[in-house]
Amino acid sequence: MAHPDSATRGRTDIAEMERKWQARWAAAGCFSADFNPGGKPFFNFDGGPFPNGDLHMGHVRTFTLGDVMARYQRMCGKRVLYCFEFDAFGLPNELAAEAKGTTPAAFTDRNIETMRRQMCELGLSYDWDHVHSTCDPKYYRWTQWLFLTLFERDLVYREEATLNWCAACETTLAHMQVEEGRCWRCAAPVERRRFPQWFVRLSGRSAELYDSLQSLDGYGKLAKNALSGFIAPVAGRYLQLPVVGRPGVALPVFVPDGQILDEARFLAASTDCDALTGLLPQTAEGTAAREFCTRAHGRLRRTAGDRAETGPSGVATGIWVRHPTGDVSMPVLLSDRVDGGFAGGLRLGLPGSSPTDDDIWRSARPGEAAPPDHGMKIRISQATEYRVHDWLVSRQRRWGTPIPVIHCPDCGAVPVPGHALPVPLPDAGAAAAPDVSCPACAGPARRDSDTLDCYFDVIWCFLACASKLGPDFSFRKEDFDPWMPVDWFHNGIDSFLYLHLYRFLGLVLHEAGFLDGPEPILRYHGHDSVLLDGRKMSKSHGNVVSPKVAVERHGADALRLHILNAANPASRVDWSDRDLTYCDTLLARIDALVRCNTEVIVDGLADADAGPHPKLNRATAGVSRKITQMIENYRYRACIAELVKCLELLERYAGSGSFDRETRRGFALATRRLLVLLAPFAPHIAEELWSAIGGAGLIATTDWPTDANEAG
Repeated sequence: MAHPDSATRGRTDIAEMERKWQARWAAAGCFSADFNPGGKPFFNFDGGPFPNGDLHMGHVRTFTLGDVMARYQRMCGKRVLYCFEFDAFGLPNELAAEAKGTTPAAFTDRNIETMRRQMCELGLSYDWDHVHSTCDPKYYRWTQWLFLTLFERDLVYREEATLNWCAACETTLAHMQVEEGRCWRCAAPVERRRFPQWFVRLSGRSAELYDSLQSLDGYGKLAKNALSGFIAPVAGRYLQLPVVGRPGVALPVFVPDGQILDEARFLAASTDCDALTGLLPQTAEGTAAREFCTRAHGRLRRTAGDRAETGPSGVATGIWVRHPTGDVSMPVLLSDRVDGGFAGGLRLGLPGSSPTDDDIWRSARPGEAAPPDHGMKIRISQATEYRVHDWLVSRQRRWGTPIPVIHCPDCGAVPVPGHALPVPLPDAGAAAAPDVSCPACAGPARRDSDTLDCYFDVIWCFLACASKLGPDFSFRKEDFDPWMPVDWFHNGIDSFLYLHLYRFLGLVLHEAGFLDGPEPILRYHGHDSVLLDGRKMSKSHGNVVSPKVAVERHGADALRLHILNAANPASRVDWSDRDLTYCDTLLARIDALVRCNTEVIVDGLADADAGPHPKLNRATAGVSRKITQMIENYRYRACIAELVKCLELLERYAGSGSFDRETRRGFALATRRLLVLLAPFAPHIAEELWSAIGGAGLIATTDWPTDANEAG
C-alpha cells in the first residue's frame, strides 16, 4: 500500500482536468435553475462586478463564497437559481473607451466576455441564462419603467442641488467618489456647483427601514450594525431660534437629546444651508460670508483634520439669533465643516467640547453680541432625524440609462409613455437631449439629457435575473415570483448601501403589489475586503491582482481553497500568493490518497455485506455535521480545517499498510464522504476522484452527507 506524501500533480494535467469537468457540467446542464425541478427553490445571488477589465481577488472571494453555497444547496436537493448581473454602465467605461478609441458598448462587451471566461475557469456554477447586463436594452427598458413607477408614486422629484463637480470628467460625483478634495477617477480638483437634479425620496422611509432591522433574522450582526449606522436615527428637538432684527423669522436648529444647551456659543451653518437664503445682510460681514460660500463651493474639505487646504474654516455672517437658554444672542457662523444634508445644515456650535467647533470659533471671530429683541419666543417640537439623505440619481454622462422624461415648456416634465420604452442611448455624435414632441400636448419639447446613477440600474437586478428577461422584452411577475425573496445574497460588507436600496425598493414594490413581501433578501452576512499592501483591492486604487496567474500556476481549486482558507468571511484577507502552495499540496495529498488506494476503495464500496467500522464512521459523520453547520453559519475557513482533519485520519489508515474487510469498507465509505464534502470547495478534483472510484453520475449532483445516508 503506497503512502501518499510524495505524490504531485502536473500543472498541465490540472488545467486539462479542470477544463474537462467544466465542459461536462455545461453539457449536463446541472447548474440550470430548471435542474432538479422537484426541489425546494433556493435563490442564491451574488453582487455583480463592474466589467471594466479582469476579475481581481476581491471578486474571487465574493464569487467563491457564493459558489460554495450554491453547490451545497444543490447537493441538499434544492432547486437552485445562482446568478448575478453585470453592472455595466458608468463613467469609468465611458472614459476608458474614449481613451482607447472605441465605443463604451464595444469596450464593455469585451470586458464582459473576459470576465465570463474567467468565471467559468474558476468553476463557478452560474445559470448563465439568468445573468444579465444592465446596458442591455431589454434590461434598461425596465430600469426606465421602474423610474417611471417611482415617478408616478411621487417618489421621484427634480430640484436644484449643490453638487460635487469634476470639470475634467464633466460629471457630478457622489461624496464617496471624492478623495481628499479630488475626483476618485482622474484626481482633478472637485468643485461645488448647483444643477437641477433628479432625486428619489429615500429619506422618507428611513423610520420603517430602521424599525424593521431587528426582524431580519437572516442578517449577520455586522450587516445589521452597518445598516443601522447608515440610517443613524437621532432623537431630539427642533428649536425655532428667532433671528435678531427680523420679526417673525426663525432658524430651525435640531438639538439631539442629551446635548447641553448652556454650552452653545454660536449657531453653525453649512455653506449649503437653504435657510440662510436671503438673510445675509448687505454689510461687510455679509459680503465676506458670500465670498466664503463661493470659495467653499470651489473646493471640498474631506475631513475635520484635513489641513491641506488653506484659509479659515468658519466666518461670521452678521446674523444673530436668540440663545436657547436665555435673553441673550449668539452669532450664526458659516462653515464648510457642517453637514449640509443633515437636519437642514444647522447645528449648535459648542467650543470647548469639539476641536472642530474650537477651530470654527477661532476662525470666525464674531463681533459684539447683538441685543436680543424684546419678547422673542422659542418654539420647540420633538423630532427624530436620520442621516440618510434623499438619493440623487441623475448623472451628466452618456453611458448610462437615459432618464425617460420629456421637458415641455407648457406641460413641464412629462414621462415617456410605456409603449415608447426603452428610450435608447444616443448614437455617437448625436445630441443627448434631442428635440421631440411632447407626449401630452404634441408640442415641441426636449428629451432629458441626464442618465441614471449605476446604483439605480442594479436596485432591481435580482428581479431581472430571476425572470430571465425574454428577447421580447418580457418581464412578468409570474416568472420572478417563485424565486422571491432572495434566500442568500453574497457581497462585501461595504455593500450595505445596496442592501438599504434593495430594502427600500422591496417596501415600495410590495405596497404597489409587485412583491408579496416587503423584504427582498432573507439572508446576508457580508464578507470583509481583500487587501493588498494594507488597502482594499480595487481597480480605482490600481492595486488589483488578477486570478489568471494563480489559476495557471496552481489551478482553480487551489485558488478557491486559498481564498476560503485565508480567513472566515467576516475577517479581512491580506492577499499573498505564498499560501497557495499549501492549498496545492493539500489537494495533491487528497489526490494521492485516492489514487494510491483506488483498488481498496472500489473493493470496499462494492462489499455492501461487510460490517461497519464504527470509529471511521463516527469520525467522518462528525466532520460532515460540523461542515454542514459551518456552511450554514458562513464560516468556510473552519470547513477547510475539518476537511484537513478528515484527510489526516484517512492518511493514517492508508499508511498502516493493510486492511481487514471491515476496515476496507469503512475506509472506502469515509474516503467517498471526504470527496463529497470537498465538492463545494474544490469541485474539479472532487469530480475527477469521484470518477476514479466509480462514483455514479456527477459529484456536483450527489446527495450531501447527512445522518441518514453515507454520502450517496
